[in-house]
Amino acid sequence: MLTLSCGLAAIESARTGHWDWALRFILLATIADGIDGALARQLDATSDMGEQLDSLADIVAFGAAPAVLFVTVFTSAPTPVIYSVGLFFVLAGAYRLARFHAVPADGVFLGLPITAGGALLALIAAGPFGLNYWLATILAVSTAALMVSRVPFPKMSGVKPNPIGMMAVGALPIVMWPTIETLAIVAALIMLAYIVWGLVRRIDMEEDASIMAEEEEYDWANGIGFEEEEYEPSQQPR
Repeated sequence: MLTLSCGLAAIESARTGHWDWALRFILLATIADGIDGALARQLDATSDMGEQLDSLADIVAFGAAPAVLFVTVFTSAPTPVIYSVGLFFVLAGAYRLARFHAVPADGVFLGLPITAGGALLALIAAGPFGLNYWLATILAVSTAALMVSRVPFPKMSGVKPNPIGMMAVGALPIVMWPTIETLAIVAALIMLAYIVWGLVRRIDMEEDASIMAEEEEYDWANGIGFEEEEYEPSQQPR
């Protein structure tokens, strides 16, 4: 419920023009969502109802809230363009969540998780990067496209080294320079690194599949691995 509460708080903050607070609430929702999932797995407290509530919280906190923030920040952009981008992002997030339940994948996420996508859109809109609305629009549409793609992104629960240690390293600059700018920059770097990681893994997987296909084709052409069956003539009746 903390994720949902943060999402609603982010929407209200964005609507009233408190964009820094909206960004804070969305990033807090990202942390809350990760902790909630880890605790549920550790305590073996997962349930169908919990999964449905989690999806509803995700579409609000990482779909609607970042989209509202994006629309309210770039008021100078053409209204049809900016509202279409916001709508496209929410629909992409909803599709991503539906596919997550309908098409399970072992060890990976099919498409960029909405948690990462929503946090990245919030950073695009309210981060200290000074993006113009055309560049922000391109990045927002690209993020939505990654969510509906079938690029396999790794699940952090199976990552080594320990993700907690990696988070501690990422938290160090925030502790030393506790400002929203530092938080936004660190979060953006983490999200971008995760996206690049997933894309590189996809390229490696395609190269491995291509090499395996070439090896199989070579083996087939040269008869490697295929033993000829011995022909045993049947006995003729005397």
